[in-house]
Formats: sequence, structure tokens, C-alpha cells
Amino acid sequence: MKPRAEAVEVCLEALATGRVHGFSPNHDPELLAGHAPFTQSVVSPHGMVRDWGLFEAHFTRWTPVQPWRCQFFMVQAHRMGKPPRWKRLLRELDGFELAPGSYTVPGSDYVRITASGSEACIDTDTGRVVKISVPATPPLTSADPPPQHLRRQVRDIATAPEGAWSAWLERRPPGEWTHHLAVLFNLHRDDPARRDTWTAFGLWLLRQVAGRTAADEWAWRWSEFVLDRPGTVPVGDVARVCLAALPMTPGEAAALPADWRSRTPETIRRSRMTLALLRFAAEDVPPPPQPAPGLTTWEPLLRHLG
Repeated sequence: MKPRAEAVEVCLEALATGRVHGFSPNHDPELLAGHAPFTQSVVSPHGMVRDWGLFEAHFTRWTPVQPWRCQFFMVQAHRMGKPPRWKRLLRELDGFELAPGSYTVPGSDYVRITASGSEACIDTDTGRVVKISVPATPPLTSADPPPQHLRRQVRDIATAPEGAWSAWLERRPPGEWTHHLAVLFNLHRDDPARRDTWTAFGLWLLRQVAGRTAADEWAWRWSEFVLDRPGTVPVGDVARVCLAALPMTPGEAAALPADWRSRTPETIRRSRMTLALLRFAAEDVPPPPQPAPGLTTWEPLLRHLG
């Protein structure tokens, strides 16, 4: 495959499947590190970037003693001599549902592929793709935009007596709870003196909304919350919850076609969620790393998933 054709294929694979050269942000970062030479930059105590030229992997961690966690890939399509036109890529993405992206920036359009969660940034003047972001976060249910002053409202109720929490939640729109979790993430970062308070309210909130969304999505959101707060739940609980909620069986994973064009959007969504849950399950292991019960079967299948 010629260099330009290969670069266009990287863009298509990233958009359709959330993978680059067959790797996902949820794969072991050392697998990707061994794929090709890269440069590495620690941009802060909490951030690191590995750069392969056409694409980058971005990592974060709460503290220097924690392992780096890949949060997203960024395909830097603008580094190509002539970035692909969005219309050209769309012809290859027939059958994939599109949605507005996460950003509104003058001079750019952002479009999200719902099956993968990947987003394209398109220059409105040229119609060419500038960047593609590939999140580790699996495709999740979209919520309405958050209301104004939500941070203050969540902070106030989280610090109020627990007896007031239920009545407050009953007055909120049903799908708004995902924004509550995002606010608690920011409070956990910005107001560390009250992390126990934010954690207690978050755990309570997640218990209340357990039946409001798909089991795999709830398991992923709950696991993300508790893994960011080590010691919140006993070791093994995250693995148990994640393995019970997997939307794909080992047999289905083994049968996934190698060519992404042969995978349906729904198969890609389930594959992305399965790998994301398995990643969290694998993180729920005390040192020295040993496979959690149920993970051993999946280990040879991880490269099939996205």
C-alpha cells in the first residue's frame, strides 16, 4: 500500500472502529509502543504524549505512583501532504450513523461516528479532515447539554445531609446524572480536601441510577468512578462487575473479521464496550499482576477487540 493510501486507511479505521493499526486506546500501551518508533513527552506530572508522527497517544494519571492510562488517540491528519477530504472518507463510511461532535469552533466542523465514538475535525474552507480523536471511552448514551450552574448545584447537594439527596435527584431530569458524574470528576480534581464527600455522593448516585441505562454502560461508568478513587471498593469487585456486563462472548470475539469493513456498526460498538470493560477488569488486580478470575479466557482474544 502506498504511503498516502496507508494514511487514508489509518483515518478510515480510526473513524469506523476507534482503532489505529488495529490498536485501541484500551489495549495495553506497551503493545502499541512495540509497534513502531515514537517520541515521548511528559507534558506535566499528570500528562504524557507518545507521538508516531501521523498519530499520537495521550495518557494521564492522578499521581506519580499510578500507572499511565491512555485516554485517547489523536490522528493528526493535517500532517499529511494533502489531508483527505471528508466527502472522500464518507463514501467508505456508508451505513455508519453520524452525530454532531463535542465542540463548536469557528472554521471547523466536528462530526462523531456513533458506533466508535471517534470524532473528525473538518476544515470548513477546504473540506479536508484536520484531526481525528479516538477516545478510550466506549460509545455511550448521549445526554442533553448540562444546565447552567450545575457544578454549584452538585457541590451544594453533595455537601448537604444525605437525607436530602433522594428528593433532589427526583427533581432532576432522568438523563442528567451522567453530567453529575462529570462534575464530581472535576470536583475530585479541583477540591481534593473533600474527596471523601464527592466519592460518597457519587457512589450513592450510581446506586440510584443502576436501572436507568444499559447494564454494560452502567458497569463502565461505575468502574471508571471507583478506579479513579483507589480503595473505594474491595479488590475484585470491579472485575466481577465488568465481566458480568460484557456485551460480547469469547466466541463472538474470536469470530470477529480481521477486516474492519466486514464489521457492522453494532458489532463495532459491542467490541469497543467489551474491550473497555476488560481493561477496567484487568486494572482491578493487586500487585504483582495476576489474571482476575474470568480474564484468562479473554487474554488471547484482546487484539481482536476494539
